[in-house]
Amino acid sequence: MAVLALDIGGTKLAVGVVSDAGDVVADAIEATGKAPSADAVVERLLRMARDAVSRSGVAWQELSGVGVSFGGPVDFPSGTTVTCHHLPGWEQFPLREAVAERSGLPTTMDNDANAAALGEATFGAARGCPHVLYLTVSTGIGGGVIVGGRVHRGATSMAGEIGHTFIAPDGPVCTCGRRGCLEAVAAGPGIVAAARRALDAGEQSALSAIPRAALTAKDVAEAAASDALAARVMSRAGEYLGIAIAGAVNLLNPNIVVIGGGVSGAGDVLFRPVREAVARYAVPESVRDLRIVPGSLGQRGALMGAAALALMEGRRHSGRRRSRRRR
Repeated sequence: MAVLALDIGGTKLAVGVVSDAGDVVADAIEATGKAPSADAVVERLLRMARDAVSRSGVAWQELSGVGVSFGGPVDFPSGTTVTCHHLPGWEQFPLREAVAERSGLPTTMDNDANAAALGEATFGAARGCPHVLYLTVSTGIGGGVIVGGRVHRGATSMAGEIGHTFIAPDGPVCTCGRRGCLEAVAAGPGIVAAARRALDAGEQSALSAIPRAALTAKDVAEAAASDALAARVMSRAGEYLGIAIAGAVNLLNPNIVVIGGGVSGAGDVLFRPVREAVARYAVPESVRDLRIVPGSLGQRGALMGAAALALMEGRRHSGRRRSRRRR
C-alpha cells in the first residue's frame, strides 16, 4: 500500500509518496511563496504530486488515498481550514473536498501539529507508545495529543494548543493577542526577544557581535555552552516549556513527550531545564517512567503524519469492506 502525503506550511510546500512501512519513495519540496488563493496552492501541490508519483514507480490509481497536513487550525469533521496565520485566503476553505475532487482519491486532513504527533507515534521517536504528548517548538509552539494510539482532537478540533497555555504573568504579548502565553516566551522569537532585551540593558555577551536584527534562536542556543547571557535565556525558555509540559503530563499521563521543531535542535541547553522543570512540577507518579525526547523525523514530521493519516484511513476502509463481505 502506498499513499500520497501533502504538507502545507507557511514557508514550504512538500509532497511525498509513502509506503505503509514509512519509506518515502519520492518527494518534492518548494517554497510556499505568495499564492493568489488557496485553490492555487492546491493546484500547485497536485502538480508537485503528479511529478513525484511519476518518479516513484507507483501508478496514480495504485495510491490508496491522500493525507494532508495544514499549517493552521482546522475543523477536522468537516475537513475545512479555520484560518492560517502565515498565508491569506484560508478562512473556512474546504481543503479535504478540494484535494479529493482534484486527485480522485479518498482524502483526510489535519493540522500540522496533530499530523506531526501522529507521524512520530507511527514512524518516529514515539513508535509503539499508545499515549503521546507532542510539541513543536519553532516560530510558534503547537501540540498534538495521542491517546490510545489515536489523535485526540477535542470538541472543536482545538485540543493540543499548548502554545497558548498561560504561563508568564506580565509576559510579552503573544501572536494571539493575549499576554503571557508559552509561545510568547519559549518559541524562537521569544528567545530572541529575551536575548535582545538583556543586550539592550547593557549585559555583556558574545551575542553583542551579532547585529540585533540578524540575531536568531539558533545563535542563542549555540552560544549557551559558553556564554552566561545565552545560557540564562535558554534555561528560562526551557523552564517555561517544562512548566507547561508538567501541567499537561499531570492531565494526560503520557508514556512519552516528544519535542520537535527547529528550537528542539538546541539539545541539552533546552532539554536539561525542560526535564528539571517537569520533574519539579509534575506529580511524581506521572513521571516515573516518562521519557522526554527530541523528535526523530525532523522537517518531515508533518509530512509523515499526513501519510500516517492516509494509511490509517485506508486500513479503516479496508476493514469496513471486509466486514461487509463477511455479512
